[in-house]
Amino acid sequence: MRVRRDLSRKVVVITGAAHGIGAQVARDLVGAGARVAVLDRDVVSAQRLVAELGSAAAAFEVDVTSADSVQTAFDAAAGHFGAIDVVVVNAGVAGPGVTVAAVDPADWRQVIDVNLVGAFHTIRAALPHLAASRGYAMVVASIAAVIPGPLVSAYVASKAGVESLTRAARIEVAGNGVGVGIAYFGLIDTGLANDMLARSGLGAILPGPLGKLAPVEVAAAAITAGIARRARRVYAPWWVAPMLDLRPLLFLADRVLAVLPSTRR
Repeated sequence: MRVRRDLSRKVVVITGAAHGIGAQVARDLVGAGARVAVLDRDVVSAQRLVAELGSAAAAFEVDVTSADSVQTAFDAAAGHFGAIDVVVVNAGVAGPGVTVAAVDPADWRQVIDVNLVGAFHTIRAALPHLAASRGYAMVVASIAAVIPGPLVSAYVASKAGVESLTRAARIEVAGNGVGVGIAYFGLIDTGLANDMLARSGLGAILPGPLGKLAPVEVAAAAITAGIARRARRVYAPWWVAPMLDLRPLLFLADRVLAVLPSTRR
């Protein structure tokens, strides 16, 4: 049996916490007795969420593309709560929904800067705190890390990078008592996913359950349960797990998708 740990009084830092998955995770964790640092570039929405959550939460402005901004936010969160036990690396953007040939290089790079470089800055700033508390980090990747992503190349590249970054960090800190998990999600009903579908038209390409939005509560529950058991991997919805296990076969999808008119435009 997997041991579930008590989350009461644990201090959890969440990036990208003002909206979507991050906000719901904050709600779930405060409900479980944790104290939560809500980090987001949108500090007004972060403060609004904190007003909802009460004294167990505090808001901190951060730009994850800036190492200095992330370090300042972590120092402030640690100063406010006294320690950091858990970090949820969640900040991300969808980016453009166009082909590699047509995408603006600056727009493409922005996705890498937020999703991948931002994850690096967050993990790096978190590690000293987690080493001191023998804590745990949950890094939000995506099923996009392992499936083909026509029209959203920046997003899938960033999430594949996030997965590899997290696996490297997990090996490096294994001897320090720090646990590291990766969250793999399909399309979750958030602003990010809706933005991605609207820009790329992927909803018309992805077959069956792959193109359907799952409730944000499902993803948040997976993260909260993963924190409680210091999981190496969590996922939502149900079909993501077999997709991960069948990863070698997914390369066959490249040939199938390549013949669809909607991906050859």
